[in-house]
Amino acid sequence: MASPTSEQTSLWRNADFMRLWAGQSLSQFGSAITYFAIPVIAVTVLHASEEEMGVIGFLLRVPMVLFLVFGVLADRVRKRPILIWTDVARFVLLMLIPIAWFADMLTLAWIYGVIFAIGLLSTLFQTAYRSYFPFLVPRENFLEGNSKLQLTESTAQTFGPGLAAALLKVLSAPALLVIDAVSYLASAIAMALIRRPEARPEPDDTTAGQVHKAIWQGMGWVLRHELIRPLAISSAVYSLFILGSMNSIYALYVIRDLGVPAAWFGSILAGGGVGSIIGALLAVKVMRRFAIGKVLLWSIVYGNLVLFLIPLAAGPVWASVTMLVAAQLISGITSQIFFVTNTTLVQTITPLRLQGRVVASIYSLGLIPAPLGALGAGLLAGAVGTRTALWVVVTIGALVPMAAMAWSPLAKLKEMPEPDPQ
Repeated sequence: MASPTSEQTSLWRNADFMRLWAGQSLSQFGSAITYFAIPVIAVTVLHASEEEMGVIGFLLRVPMVLFLVFGVLADRVRKRPILIWTDVARFVLLMLIPIAWFADMLTLAWIYGVIFAIGLLSTLFQTAYRSYFPFLVPRENFLEGNSKLQLTESTAQTFGPGLAAALLKVLSAPALLVIDAVSYLASAIAMALIRRPEARPEPDDTTAGQVHKAIWQGMGWVLRHELIRPLAISSAVYSLFILGSMNSIYALYVIRDLGVPAAWFGSILAGGGVGSIIGALLAVKVMRRFAIGKVLLWSIVYGNLVLFLIPLAAGPVWASVTMLVAAQLISGITSQIFFVTNTTLVQTITPLRLQGRVVASIYSLGLIPAPLGALGAGLLAGAVGTRTALWVVVTIGALVPMAAMAWSPLAKLKEMPEPDPQ
């Protein structure tokens, strides 16, 4: 396992990492506000219908299918310029909305175009910054750095929408986007101030002009590697059955079937956000105290078993809410400990030339199955009832990742392995 970070080598003293962290934090908060404010504008300013809101949701998420292509790009060019120019482009695009609003030219078609472009740029930024990190930070600091990055990502996801809602009390939604746009510009400046030179990646003649072959180099490496494969399988199954299936019928189950007041629903979800922040804060201490295999295995075991509290919830409303909050809180803590440990492991053993494609492959396996799970869960719940559907998806989504981890070499891994040969 990597040695504990000393005061002399702490990333608090690494000026370039601090600039990357600042830029990532601003960009993450900007994205959280964007994804809150634009639907509000569509509803309150443009009076969008249910179908039109569905189109906005689709356009916001469909760029995720390009993770694999963007992974190839991130491995073929310098990554810092990608971070800078995606932030600059998002600044310009977001500014177009308040400008069009002030000029009385804002339409839903305008919103569609901007939200799709921002989705593309955000997907590219996410791929580039995760794969840029190993070039910028010493290997012994990967754990500390990932914990810090995940802390701000969790904080932005938890408090970003609330911050946007608070600002809406004193600002119009289009005016809020001006503040949002400036956050992207500030992020670009922070990235531009990074001083460490970044060499242009060596060209790979074996995949020149063959994007599909370059994609398979990354995906094939993920699926063949004995340590990465179980992580990828666990991620894909969890995405399909928990992130997609369970979450799509969760609100219906809580509000309609359990009779929980709608006003309480946000507080239940907030338990997961608080747990995520706690988990990101605890990740370094946990990983330094226990063997890496035990951290990965038991964070999945505890985090997945607690999900059974959701279909088990019954009785008085206060009892149901207690069980739901406990499930959200504990799964939030364990998921972040798992994510930080998982990310550190993958970055450590992945060859530098494949960082972008491996990051993109894991993101694709972890995110793309979710929409399919959401569709399937709706059909299943309509056929057998919401609680029964939850039992099905939680059982599969919780137990299969646990089995994949328990029966893999990962469970016995005691120390952080050495990087794979280039």
